[in-house]
Amino acid sequence: MPVYIRKNVNFTPPSIDNFPLEDDEDYITDPDQLLDRLPQPYRMIDKVLSQWYDEVWQIIEKRENERLEESRRIRAPQYECSAQMESQGRACCVCDSVDGRYIFIGQPRGLSAVDVQTQEKVASWEEESVDIHYVKAYLIGVQVYLVVTIDDMGFARLLIFGGDKFYFVKILNEFQKGRGGAHRPIFSNPAHGEGGTKLIISKCEASRNGDYLGAMFENPETAEVWLEVYKLPRDAWLNELESVLTKKEEKSEEDQGTDTQAPTDQEAPTPQNEVEPPPAATQSRKHSLSRGSSRLSVFTNTTNYEESTGGEKHTPKLSPTSVVMKLKPPPSMSELRQKGNPASSIHSACQKVDSGEVIGTGVNHILTPNHKDMRKEVFAHLHDNLMEYLPKEEEAEPLEDVNFHFMTAGRLVPTGLEQQSQIEEEDDMKRLPTTIAVWWKGSTHVVHYSLLKQHKDFDVKPDLVWPYLSPVTSSAISDDTSLLAVGFENGNIIIWDRYLGIQRGIVNIMDRVKIVQLTFLDPNICPQNLDDYQPYRTKTSTYLLALCDNGALYIMMSGPGLELDPICITPPVESEDDIFTMVQPIPGMHDLLITVVKSGKVQIRDTLQGTVLCEPVLPKSHELMTPWDPVVAVGAMGQVLFLKGNNKDYGEEEGGDQSESAGALFMYQMKLFPTLDSYMSRRRDKVSQTVHAKIENRIEALMKERIAQQGLRKHRMQERWGNMKEEIWSILQYKDMAEKKADNRPEIHYKRVRNLSQTPGSMGWTPFFRN
Repeated sequence: MPVYIRKNVNFTPPSIDNFPLEDDEDYITDPDQLLDRLPQPYRMIDKVLSQWYDEVWQIIEKRENERLEESRRIRAPQYECSAQMESQGRACCVCDSVDGRYIFIGQPRGLSAVDVQTQEKVASWEEESVDIHYVKAYLIGVQVYLVVTIDDMGFARLLIFGGDKFYFVKILNEFQKGRGGAHRPIFSNPAHGEGGTKLIISKCEASRNGDYLGAMFENPETAEVWLEVYKLPRDAWLNELESVLTKKEEKSEEDQGTDTQAPTDQEAPTPQNEVEPPPAATQSRKHSLSRGSSRLSVFTNTTNYEESTGGEKHTPKLSPTSVVMKLKPPPSMSELRQKGNPASSIHSACQKVDSGEVIGTGVNHILTPNHKDMRKEVFAHLHDNLMEYLPKEEEAEPLEDVNFHFMTAGRLVPTGLEQQSQIEEEDDMKRLPTTIAVWWKGSTHVVHYSLLKQHKDFDVKPDLVWPYLSPVTSSAISDDTSLLAVGFENGNIIIWDRYLGIQRGIVNIMDRVKIVQLTFLDPNICPQNLDDYQPYRTKTSTYLLALCDNGALYIMMSGPGLELDPICITPPVESEDDIFTMVQPIPGMHDLLITVVKSGKVQIRDTLQGTVLCEPVLPKSHELMTPWDPVVAVGAMGQVLFLKGNNKDYGEEEGGDQSESAGALFMYQMKLFPTLDSYMSRRRDKVSQTVHAKIENRIEALMKERIAQQGLRKHRMQERWGNMKEEIWSILQYKDMAEKKADNRPEIHYKRVRNLSQTPGSMGWTPFFRN
């Protein structure tokens, strides 16, 4: 068979780029494919083991990377405690006095006051079966404090601490004296509930100077909550304590006089039998209780605890408090939809129906509750087979919490502005609150009520309502109540200037982030910039600190002519253990923050930078008590820090009370921390947040500015006179040139010109100029 072969044909190898790719399924290239696949169930076991091995390896890599990052991180210095107060090991809560002299410690069976400098107990108030879980102090006079406490059973008590003694005022829940002299709250007052109904107080706060107090009541049986506002007779209490302590002083002087007149023929005690009084008992402390011009000198014995312990023993009768208003939470939207018109007749129902010109809740209609119930029954009967497929209505969260702020007179609510002394008063102790701002948990509006009007029970009409689109989650007010900040669930913050009655600005921190906490910082750490025109301040610049639910901290500056630009000082946390459970500026030094994280670490940070400066640590045998609600207090205006720690190896005895050995109260001298030396020695001048520029102050500031610019004005006048000769010469030269141009201009005879439209000139030609 013939074969045809081409001649002179050269073989060309294939290109390197055209080589076929290797096939993973080729058993020649993959040695694992040489073996057959495993049969079941071994194939499943092999797959599970391989997946488990991969997951374990990922966990090992993650831990190794975290360990490497932790080793590279610059750790803040740690400082140990200076002293340990084992006698206060059962402390449940701690708070500092406003002036930093004392700390008040809530304990099982009572309350104690401890001197910050000496760490010695000054006074105590004891009562059986009372475990204080909340304590707050307010300065109502010179070294006189109003102490508000709430125990574990929900009973709120008011006490006054002055002259190194506690004076019991009252229990806000109605009470009577039970067995053994203890106060047992009962409720026979119809305003508080029916007989035998137990009401508890979950929140109790007073105004800054103790003039008003708000308490949130809860009825566990009916799940009802409401807010009661009380007027506290602060001036009357100071006068009554003054008279009581004056009588005690006179009585002590009479007793000393009778002792000196005793007969001398009695046998004197021998030195062996003579008992010397303790040094603390021989010393007496002199305090001054004053508000305005009234002053009082009080001498008390610091070691006599019998008068300050237990019930109403040796307690003077003080003026009673008065209820100003009672506020109920607003109904939810689901309740409004289900609620019909409660009118008794059609005529009264038609009177309540609005014209529809204003957007409201849609409850002003003529549908009665019986009509709506009948409609629901008819609908359920007709669609009985389909009712199970309807989506279930989501139950709204109950309004369990209320937030309120007592505020002085401002231009947002005109109540109180008729008193010019309240506006121009520079002493915060003499400025009385006139308005209370209230918002409930889950609500979308902030309501302002006047404290100077007479209100009936639960029939209070608001003076101002701020509606918003997003639920309110936090709020804050400055120390002088001139600024009010409101945070929302959508990450927005609004700042209002109450003194001027204007809005300072709106800022969005971050989308889908809830604002958890807002805090106004002291303006002395913020630069104060004057306006371009006025030589005097019209507004005060201040910082606002915002905490988000993702653990991020933001700070923003609010001032005249400034935009609210939030600055992130702490980024969002990745681990849940790093979420802040407490963020509080240190009193007297707002450029320092004390923070507590969920893992139990206590940190001191720089407010403007967010960097961790140091960490106070507890002994290795102790841990921080309840890191989600830590017991922390700062006394002596930022000089001393108190932390409550529990013993790790201690177990509570069965059937007994918690012993003092279970924990201790640890004290830290912050002024001895080397990393805080620059902050401790920093000068902080007092800056008022409220700027009331009177006409006299304005004129004085303008005159000072004019006198200060007098030297500059003389220099400008000399320069002006020096340039005037050149300017006059220029004007004369321009005038001569204009005259020469006018002389050289040719004359025009209008009679010789036939076409007048072509005649040059500055005026428009008209037919009147024709020949």
